[in-house]
Amino acid sequence: MIEGSQDININAYWFLASLLVFFFLSLGWVGCFRHYAWGKGLLDVPNARSSHQRPTPRGGGMVFVVLWLGAVLLTWMMGELPSGTALFLLPGGILVAGIGYGDDLYNLSPLWRALVHLIAALIAVYFLWAVDANPHWEMFSWSALGVLGAIFAIVWSINLFNFMDGTDGLAGMEACFVFSVGGEWLWQAGAYGYAYLAWVLVAAVAGFLVWNWPPARIFMGDGGSSFLGFLIAAFALAGQVCWDIPIVLWMMIYGVFWFDATVTLLRRILAGERWYTAHRSHAYQRLHQAGWPHRKVLLAVGGVNTSLVAAALWANANREALPWVFLATLMFLGVAYGGIERLRPMYPKE
Repeated sequence: MIEGSQDININAYWFLASLLVFFFLSLGWVGCFRHYAWGKGLLDVPNARSSHQRPTPRGGGMVFVVLWLGAVLLTWMMGELPSGTALFLLPGGILVAGIGYGDDLYNLSPLWRALVHLIAALIAVYFLWAVDANPHWEMFSWSALGVLGAIFAIVWSINLFNFMDGTDGLAGMEACFVFSVGGEWLWQAGAYGYAYLAWVLVAAVAGFLVWNWPPARIFMGDGGSSFLGFLIAAFALAGQVCWDIPIVLWMMIYGVFWFDATVTLLRRILAGERWYTAHRSHAYQRLHQAGWPHRKVLLAVGGVNTSLVAAALWANANREALPWVFLATLMFLGVAYGGIERLRPMYPKE
């Protein structure tokens, strides 16, 4: 069971110094991992679906995974994080990162990955919600639908984040946006342990991003991207359940990723494609195909994210307007997606 509030003793200087330590540890360890990946042949070799032109080391995301999991364990052992919170975050995070890194190494079956993702989601929801909300919930009750929706949200976030990790710097930048702002909301709500862990992740991902910035010298791989997708869903659900931070606020700052991934997936299903196979149909990929270099795509997405963050911050301060701001956000994302469709159609007419 996850406690609704946490007391944490953090000296401001220690707080900032620890974030800098995580940044520089990540920066240095990613460089070491890059040499290791070259030596072991852990490379992403370009193919017809790739957006890069030369073999590039992958799996570097495991550096910020290990650093962040270590931060959770350290914070827990110091007594600054409840056991329920550690159990909510650690098992699922380890499972998702582990199966993702295994896929980086051995190209595992999608069925095995899906099974592990489902188990990770079940564990997380068990410690977050099911025990608290209604231990005897019945199928098709509102509490049951909420639990099932949470499981689906976690599994989908794991996969969509992985889908969207296809151009230099994009996934790392998205994680920094989401966890920077989400950490601020959690801090304001009194969830200091969660806020600190969110900002630790920002620091560790930022260290990786130095190496992943266009032109990327290493990719995070499925282990890192799946892990980030899991944590975004987990933090958003915890914020909603424990501290009344509306989940639509998280959806707003996460909008570029889930909107592009969801709309593109639905279009592929409706077109009768094998939707579970790799492809280059996402809006951000089509921008690159239209001649936009990685850096330009990254800056464009960063501009959209800045607008979404501004809208989400205003909506958080004006909760009565939140449904309308969320609707406007969906319209904004739809217009942006439509503009890319005109520039580079997903299904060009012959």
